[in-house]
Amino acid sequence: MITNLKIKSLKSIPEKDITLKNLTLLAGLNNSGKSTVIQALRMFSDAANGKSPFLDGHGTFQEIRSNLVRKDQDIEIGIKGNESNDSLVISETAISQPSSKISLIYVGADRWGPRTFLSLHQGLDNLPQIGDKGDFVIDFIEKLSDIVIDKRLHHPNSQGETMTYELKGWLNEISPGVDFKFETNRKADISQNEFDGFRPTNVGFGLSYTLPIIAALLSAAVNTKESSGSEFANNWIHQKENTDLIVVLENPEAHLHPQGQTAMGKMIAMAASCGVQILLETHSDHLMDGIRIATKEGKCNSNDVIFHYLKKQDGETIFSSPSLLEDGKLDYWPEGFFDQTLKNRAILARKK
Repeated sequence: MITNLKIKSLKSIPEKDITLKNLTLLAGLNNSGKSTVIQALRMFSDAANGKSPFLDGHGTFQEIRSNLVRKDQDIEIGIKGNESNDSLVISETAISQPSSKISLIYVGADRWGPRTFLSLHQGLDNLPQIGDKGDFVIDFIEKLSDIVIDKRLHHPNSQGETMTYELKGWLNEISPGVDFKFETNRKADISQNEFDGFRPTNVGFGLSYTLPIIAALLSAAVNTKESSGSEFANNWIHQKENTDLIVVLENPEAHLHPQGQTAMGKMIAMAASCGVQILLETHSDHLMDGIRIATKEGKCNSNDVIFHYLKKQDGETIFSSPSLLEDGKLDYWPEGFFDQTLKNRAILARKK
């Protein structure tokens, strides 16, 4: 597990050593630096796996180097963990690649909504990929359909312990009674799915937006001792056992009603209790409450969770990190940290 992420000279973060736990939640106003933390981890992972650290659409070295440091300063991204201590260093003329291997399951905020069909992943390594936009999610689910999921993430309405059954169980938290089906056509390299017999474009956005989030969490909670079968499943298990695997989620609450957001928070906390490492960005107090409730109910250890509230001060990202207690409360509540509902109610309660 990665316990620390050190960022130096990247955008609004001149230098910061960030504590990571099984479940790390990033919150804060827009443009406060949350995406920069996620970008740093993605850059490190890509470089560690032989790719360019410069993410598509994010610009050159000069564009992402912090304006708060000297112009000759290198960008540095380092990780520390139980078995890892490595760094990526980027200068204007060279890149020092890290040697540590980490694997990310990244599902971005701009993931795809309802589509009549999705493509199949054509990678040569036979390692299932969900896609940054969730664009291969049906292919991903089918390839891992028979893996056994950790019992701690079992949904009470699931009719079995494998990926497909658990996925259907958790989808019912979003839309009670929904019937999910899918199929792939490998000769045409496409996949299709339906909800209650309707194509995704004829049902709400929430189900399509949530599908890759649930699939990512379940796949990372694979029971490696009880799962076996296809080459895809075996390769997935090998990755899980031999690399630091991190699930990175942006706005998992998108297009969900408050009840669904709370249920999503509970699921995320329960996945963390299975040993899955999760880094997420959210604007939802309902999702955070789901994590707190799961902790209070004993479904997640408070010591496995950390909240980081980010805000800008003179252009620099400042971190506040309240601790989650066993009863679901926080040891302190930073100003601006999911307190808008209370502020709004106070205004509405005033006499004219």
